[in-house]
Amino acid sequence: MKIAISFILISFFSFHVFVPIQAQDIFKKDNNLYSTRELTISIPNIDHRKLIVKSAMTLSGKLSIVTSNKEGASSDNQVIVNYYKQAKTDSESKAIDFIDLIDVSLEKVPEGIQLELRAPNPAPWEKMDLGLVNADIVIPEFCEVEIDAPYFDVTAEGPFESMAIPSSFGRFDIQYVTEKLSLATLNRRVAIKNISGSIDVSTTNSSLIALDINCPDDKAIFRNDGGDIKIDGVTGQLNVKNNYGRIEIKNFEPRGQENYIRDFNGPIDVSILSMTDQQLLISNRFEDIDITVPDNISAILALAVDEGNKIEVSNLFFKPDLVRKNRLNLVVGKGKGLINGSISGRGNIFVRGINEGE
Repeated sequence: MKIAISFILISFFSFHVFVPIQAQDIFKKDNNLYSTRELTISIPNIDHRKLIVKSAMTLSGKLSIVTSNKEGASSDNQVIVNYYKQAKTDSESKAIDFIDLIDVSLEKVPEGIQLELRAPNPAPWEKMDLGLVNADIVIPEFCEVEIDAPYFDVTAEGPFESMAIPSSFGRFDIQYVTEKLSLATLNRRVAIKNISGSIDVSTTNSSLIALDINCPDDKAIFRNDGGDIKIDGVTGQLNVKNNYGRIEIKNFEPRGQENYIRDFNGPIDVSILSMTDQQLLISNRFEDIDITVPDNISAILALAVDEGNKIEVSNLFFKPDLVRKNRLNLVVGKGKGLINGSISGRGNIFVRGINEGE
């Protein structure tokens, strides 16, 4: 009897050990890049319109997010994720091992829907090897989106109610947010378009581009260090700060009394579309300030530079209020608004009026 029992146990154990496990369909996509076929997960009938994306620090890749109003996207009240798990390595066997360690899940949580990208920490890939996930995500319109995926590039086209990526090393291209946008990355390009509401965007050592910004009742904050800031079409209270990079702002309609544009060592070029009783402070240290305003503007111009630099005002009818060697206060029109420009270092200030028909 004891021998029979032992035989049964051994046979049962052997059955579980030798049953083959179905492998993922993995193919070589490019030189040293291996990938699964497209995989899909989804959740229908979502209750709370918020998408949360979380990734392991050991993963990188690309996230593309669109809303269900886009052509070809599902119109149902659901979240759909089409994704590829990939590995960059010089060996197919290593690629298979790496991809097997990457897990992608989608689930309902109290806050909304959570997409989680998991991998070991520490991961077996090192040096030139990578574990990757590339995902295309479809969500309903006007969702909140919150992303904690530090090494992922993000492309998103709404409408979204809000978008928050508080800390990243990835590249951003974000369009159509209606209430709140908060983005922070390092050393990567940021481009935003058609954004309303409260805005706070920052990067370093790369370009920051913003188009069609509308926040008449909120603040728009843009920060860079070592890269250019370019903004075209902005209505609202603007706070821009840069170091060692150019600031270029076109078609600006200031709102409120706290509009600040500051640079340390880069030219500032600001074109004001219209202005009533608002205040704008522009300061620089080691480069020029160039300001363009409508020739019918009503504002006080308070301009100051250090010794050896110059102030030039052209194409405007004004009344001098204070004239000194390095300081000039002028009243244009009825002087309702205030434009304060100053350079504490090396640089000149140029202000010129432009007729609306030009």
